[in-house]
Amino acid sequence: MIEAASPSLPAAVLYPVTGLLFILLLRAMNKTAHASGKLLLAIVWLRFVMQAYHEITFMSVGGVSINALASVGVCCIGGVVLFRQFSQLVRFPILLTLVATIVASGLANGVLMSTIETIVKWGYFAVVLLAIQDCIRRDGDARILGLLLWSFAPPLVFQLLTFVLGVGKATETDGSISYIGGYNHESAFSIVLVTCFAVVALAPKLNLVARLVLLGACLVGIFAANYRTALIALVPIAFGYLVFGAAGSASKDKRVLVSLVGLLVMASAVVAANFMMSDRLADLGTVADGTGDLIRSPDEFTASERKLMSGRLYLWNSYIHEYRAGTDVQLLLGNGADSWVDVFGLYAHNTLISYLFEFGIAGTMLLLLVWLGMIVRACRIRDWALRGQLVCCHIGFILLNMATMPFWQVEGLIMYGLLCGYTFSASLAPAVALARPVSPRRFVRHQRRMFAARHARVRISPDTNEQREPVQ
Repeated sequence: MIEAASPSLPAAVLYPVTGLLFILLLRAMNKTAHASGKLLLAIVWLRFVMQAYHEITFMSVGGVSINALASVGVCCIGGVVLFRQFSQLVRFPILLTLVATIVASGLANGVLMSTIETIVKWGYFAVVLLAIQDCIRRDGDARILGLLLWSFAPPLVFQLLTFVLGVGKATETDGSISYIGGYNHESAFSIVLVTCFAVVALAPKLNLVARLVLLGACLVGIFAANYRTALIALVPIAFGYLVFGAAGSASKDKRVLVSLVGLLVMASAVVAANFMMSDRLADLGTVADGTGDLIRSPDEFTASERKLMSGRLYLWNSYIHEYRAGTDVQLLLGNGADSWVDVFGLYAHNTLISYLFEFGIAGTMLLLLVWLGMIVRACRIRDWALRGQLVCCHIGFILLNMATMPFWQVEGLIMYGLLCGYTFSASLAPAVALARPVSPRRFVRHQRRMFAARHARVRISPDTNEQREPVQ
């Protein structure tokens, strides 16, 4: 993604504010007793803060950026703290196969350093995934999400400062400005805000006023970041909260009414957004009208067509055209991690198309299976409200991948690590939703039911009074 960077916040403001935010982080870390929880808060906060220092963290040390070195450090420290949890990764065989395919693609194309960098990013994902699973297992609920919100304070505060100080980035030909907290690019910053929105919507026992204020701040922030892809991805996540999450917290006799109100609010918001951003979204209608002619040789695109969707449609076809020209091995395994840099200089703005070029049909199909498998896993959650919310969050994340590349950015892998970890933990919960902490009385009742269910498999014959073998 070789594009003009955004200016950082002035050092006189950035440094002291970061110090204050660090104190707030330490206070939040002190509220969780688990090393995995402290680790999760720290590594998410660290990544979000480092992006505001991109003029420093993008610098190379020995051929490796400071960002990359920090990611390696996170993987190493996470490996030590979560050493006993690594056996849990075998529960994600498709993900492991995808990572193996990335390695095979790198070996086949002789792309060593880029492959290592990609594996390190997936290592960051694994640390987030295992950390949130461990926290939920130890706490019995998802209370860690409430504390995790303190890790999202830096991007929200930094964006507010860019408003006050007028530190923006011109990103469009129409002269519009993006306020992205001094981050390098609006894509990464928007992914952070979408993640924050999802965490706020899912966090249990969060004060209603605080929840609505934070959701509103994320929504306003995404508009200010001026990245329409994030707005499209936000629709199903907001739908999940308004229709399922809010209704799930209401009494049974009011749930239908709350869901209907949520639908009405959602419909009104979509109409309002469409009206406010009609010029920015007009390209989508133009593309939809020509769905039968979307994939063709880049040479066939007119000058006006090359500008559609900020040039994405033309770029996607360029990627597909180059992929088709590859050898049989490249068709299967692709051209290797980050091979697009030397060919295009601009990333594909679509994860599937990028994976097709980098990791071939094998990597692309495995990625689709990962997405599908997680949605199926979310559908197994017994709590209907949490099930609906998480399914909507996964759909929103997939939509985010259709016009930008969360899997190329650590920020996107943090989001997916949180979603996958929470989804998997919630799908294993036998009777009580993880979205709501368990009261002692409900916990005792649940344990009694589980004890009775286990011993019901041992039958006693009424005639012989002999114990039969357990049912296998």
